Amino acid sequence: MLLVLLDAQPGRVICEAGTGSGSVSTSFARALRPGGKLFTFEFHQDRQRQAVADFDRYGLLDTIVSQHGDVCKQGFANVPDGGVDGIFLDLPMPWLAIPHADKCLAHGGRIVSFSPCIEQIDKTAVEFRRDGRYYDVRMFETLAGNWGVRAEAPAKKRRAVVSSALAGNEADPSSSAGSAIAVDGSGKPQEQPTWLSYQMQMRSHTGYLLVATRSPADE
Repeated sequence: MLLVLLDAQPGRVICEAGTGSGSVSTSFARALRPGGKLFTFEFHQDRQRQAVADFDRYGLLDTIVSQHGDVCKQGFANVPDGGVDGIFLDLPMPWLAIPHADKCLAHGGRIVSFSPCIEQIDKTAVEFRRDGRYYDVRMFETLAGNWGVRAEAPAKKRRAVVSSALAGNEADPSSSAGSAIAVDGSGKPQEQPTWLSYQMQMRSHTGYLLVATRSPADE
């Protein structure tokens, strides 16, 4: 979904703040090849070093530029002004990074911010709407509901109903028209299973994606 929202495609330039394990960075890099570039920033230095080692092992350092830094205070260092097509923020306080994003994000480019709490979304949305710098501000909840399917346990009452129906059919052969009851090898009725869908337990928390588009220069 991130790739679609930020229109990640070959030749484009994207910034990411909050490299983490680098899994999202890897997906971005593969979508931006060939000719594209990903600038990714990580606040924790050890985590950033590990991510660089992983990018090197995957052969992605021709596309990914990884830096250690706090974009909320230092901004997007070494990123060309107005030369970024999209920005992804995965930060505790993303609203502090938006003024810095204003410098490097091209007009018409998008910012996507991921937050686990609605309070973070509220503060970020306020910053997006300040002075009309961004428009088309939207939010998506990333709650994933997993569903399973199981066979319904047979009920005694239903067995009795099937038996009664069989007895009636034997007495009046014409009454079986249009109905079909499975039987096993011995000729005994074999009840068909009924399948039920059910929601499985969610072992994670929900999250939110906030999307905004940079206003044109003349607005």
